[in-house]
Amino acid sequence: VASSAIEEIAGGKLTAARMIGTWNYYQSGIKLSSEDVATELAASAVTTSIQKKLATYYQKVGIRQGSCAFTFNTDGTFTSTFGSRTLSGTYTFNAETSQLQLNYGKGLLNLGSIPAYVHMNGDKLQIVFPVDKLVKILVSLGSKSAKLAPLMAIVQKYDSIKLGFEFTK
Repeated sequence: VASSAIEEIAGGKLTAARMIGTWNYYQSGIKLSSEDVATELAASAVTTSIQKKLATYYQKVGIRQGSCAFTFNTDGTFTSTFGSRTLSGTYTFNAETSQLQLNYGKGLLNLGSIPAYVHMNGDKLQIVFPVDKLVKILVSLGSKSAKLAPLMAIVQKYDSIKLGFEFTK
């Protein structure tokens, strides 16, 4: 929470400077946002639970410590490694909005341009991706399924949900 407050005061410029370098996968990342202060405070308890569940799914596709990394260079280029695949491209970072635009070059996986958000969480770098459209689908499905009701009760409290990765240097 303290690093988030410092980051807001600095207008994101601290993240822009600190993100340069190589970051190794540490754990799954999640960013929950709400206008409601009580819900925002409860986010940290929910985050830990969701991170543990995401880790299980990430491991199934080969995302684990030692097999995933991002390197951001000062010239606006980056490389990302997922297992044995290394992908590269260019990036832009908007310090005011914390938005990172990853522009992957053409290759085996034609990922194109992917919007993400970068946040510092202490000494860890979070790269998270908006899942708001997925949440809307889940809410619609959840209204028709009792099994999804507990998850939907949590998800509907947040204005924004972003999932991704947390890295350390």
